[in-house]
Amino acid sequence: MSVDLDGFLTPRMRELFAEDFPERSPQELEIQIEECLKFLYIASMSDGVFIPLTKEVDEIWHEMILQTKFYQQLCSSRSGRRFIHHESIGLNGYANIMGKGTSVKKFLEWLPKYVSHFGEFTERTAPHWVIVQFLMNELGMTLQEINEIGRREALQPSL
Repeated sequence: MSVDLDGFLTPRMRELFAEDFPERSPQELEIQIEECLKFLYIASMSDGVFIPLTKEVDEIWHEMILQTKFYQQLCSSRSGRRFIHHESIGLNGYANIMGKGTSVKKFLEWLPKYVSHFGEFTERTAPHWVIVQFLMNELGMTLQEINEIGRREALQPSL
C-alpha cells in the first residue's frame, strides 16, 4: 500500500528533493519519500519508539526538517499530530543506552503498526528499513517471516 504523495508534497518540495538528490531516479525518490512518510506516521502514533532509518530515507527526513514550515504542517497533519524530533543515534548506541533485551523489543514493536496501516513489507519497501534488513541479512529471515511477526503482533491486544 503506497502513500499518496500528492496529499503531502507541494510541487516545490518535489523540486527540492530532485535538486538535492540528482543522483537518485524519480522512482527511488518516490519510494524513499513514501517510506519516510510512513516512518513519520508510525512515529507520530508511538511514544518513544526507536526506528532507525536507512541513510537515504534519513536524508529525505533531514531535507523535510530543513523546510521548517512544510515540516511543521506535515507533523501536525499526521495521526498523532506531534512534531517528530530528530535524534542522531545508531543501533549500537541505542542498545547500549536501553540494554539489549529492551532494545530488541523496541526494534520490533513498530512492525505491527507498519503491517496494519500500510500492508506487508515487499521487495520494494523492505530495503528502506534498517531493522527489516537486519532481520533478513543477519538472522536469515524471509519477508514472509517478518510480515508474519507484524501480523501476529498486530492481533495481540496491548495491555
